[in-house]
Amino acid sequence: MINRKELKTKAKAVLSRSYFMIFLACLAVTLVSGGGTGLNLQKLQNIDPSQISNVKLLLICGIIGILTIIGILFFILLVSPLYVGLKKFILNTSKGSCNLEDLLFPFKNNYKNITFTVFMKNLYIFLWSLPSFIPLVLGITVFDLPDTVMLLVQRIQADSVPAALTLIALSTLLMLLTIIFSIPSIIKDLQYSMVQYILADDPDTNWKTAIAKSKEMMVGNKWEYVKLMFSFTGWYLLCNLACCLGNFVLTPYIETTFAQMYIEISGQSSDYQQNSYNENNFFRGFGSF
Repeated sequence: MINRKELKTKAKAVLSRSYFMIFLACLAVTLVSGGGTGLNLQKLQNIDPSQISNVKLLLICGIIGILTIIGILFFILLVSPLYVGLKKFILNTSKGSCNLEDLLFPFKNNYKNITFTVFMKNLYIFLWSLPSFIPLVLGITVFDLPDTVMLLVQRIQADSVPAALTLIALSTLLMLLTIIFSIPSIIKDLQYSMVQYILADDPDTNWKTAIAKSKEMMVGNKWEYVKLMFSFTGWYLLCNLACCLGNFVLTPYIETTFAQMYIEISGQSSDYQQNSYNENNFFRGFGSF
């Protein structure tokens, strides 16, 4: 059984000597991952559709399509392997080494295999997420959901309390069904959560082996992973009160803690440098949370 308090204590021990470097690494990856190509469509809302010719409309759709493809390729070819580099950096930092060049590890060590493996992992999760669209699709195609919602909204505007309650019930039912149908993808996401760490340890691991090893490691640990994730809820709420800027400060703590979980369930604890955690240092503010 995973001891969350022990994992966080080990994470704080690593952070106590390397927090600033881990912060820089997490910040760099976050900035790059947020730098994908986007298109500001705000101006298009003020354009009269009757003034747009078919040629212009096709041109706009073409531009949006091209930028979407560029954004997807940007994520696959740069962002995804960069996150593997972040895992490598944090794992090495846990060993006592702290070198920002580790972020470029995937680009120097079997980049093709790392990129393809992460792509296959994300593809599998996406395919498993498709059932979550079933309630919405059935609602639109079978139960004429858009017209039903519009009718209820019109009745609500006429101060109809039953219509408001019906709309709330309908929205709640749709949300619950979507969550239920999302369970397979959630389970798969948990099963594949160690793939990036496995690649950081051995970039030559092929995608089938990496996924199989991750599934094996997560047997009996999926719920522990979820509990560890929710144990940061208080910190997330606190960071959101700081206009999300606190997330930049919190991310190193979260990333380092989950790296400690990988170290623990992969049986490599003895290979990593053990560090004592001084309660009197900067990280005493994190307490046992």
